[in-house]
Amino acid sequence: MPGVVVAGDGTSGTSASQLNVPLGVFVNEAGTLYIVDSSNHRIQKWNNGASSGVTVAGTGVSGNSLSELSYPTGIVVDSNGYMYIVDYANSRILRWPPNSNSGECIAACTGVSGNGIDTLNYATALAFDSYGSLFISDGNNHRVQKFQILSGFDETSTTTITTTAITATDHTTSLQTSSKSSRTHSPTIAISIALLLWFLNDWNLSDIVLRLPTIQ
Repeated sequence: MPGVVVAGDGTSGTSASQLNVPLGVFVNEAGTLYIVDSSNHRIQKWNNGASSGVTVAGTGVSGNSLSELSYPTGIVVDSNGYMYIVDYANSRILRWPPNSNSGECIAACTGVSGNGIDTLNYATALAFDSYGSLFISDGNNHRVQKFQILSGFDETSTTTITTTAITATDHTTSLQTSSKSSRTHSPTIAISIALLLWFLNDWNLSDIVLRLPTIQ
């Protein structure tokens, strides 16, 4: 099945209807193309069905200021129209607001290429996950780096562990004293019984109740 040309006229050039080594493209839900026009050092926005594009990032001249790009290679556009651009020869990632003439650096902003964790060396492509983490293919470093960019997102799932304290039911064991009356006619036994009754009447029985400690 043959393809259909939707942007560019098939020849390299700098006009609004031409492209020069396009290396990346992003398509939004409306069918609008955001084309990384690499050798023209710009991003072209190409509406669905249009015969020409509009420059939305870069000046068309290679440079390293925040209003310039140098051989960009990749792009992602969010739902608010912010463009995330791989600025290849500047070894950095720019976030470019809609309708703006400059961007801001959000990753690898040292101004030089390198192999440290805060640098890139000719990055080529980028992608976001659902947590706002930015993944960058770091070309000449032969690796992929991840940067946490978007606020309000955290890939770490926080689990709240609720500790429930179990309290044992109070167990109270009462020592119940029962007395048996013995009928006897012995004076000694009668005196002993009388003393015992007096003793029990004066004693606080709660003092001899045994209580198990409560488990907390």
